[in-house]
Amino acid sequence: MIVGLFESLPPDGTEWTSEGAVGWLQAAAANLRIAYKIQGNILVTGETPPSNSGNRALSGN
Repeated sequence: MIVGLFESLPPDGTEWTSEGAVGWLQAAAANLRIAYKIQGNILVTGETPPSNSGNRALSGN
């Protein structure tokens, strides 16, 4: 189960979305809870970085 999870990782250097990474980490947490009989919850969340489009400085003043 754990080996298959690691085999599902994208190759080194591949671009990966934060949503994809969070999904993988959530799957890893669920597998660890089962494999090691962890009683509590493991919470994995992610944040999307702010867009630069709204932070442009005005020029020409």
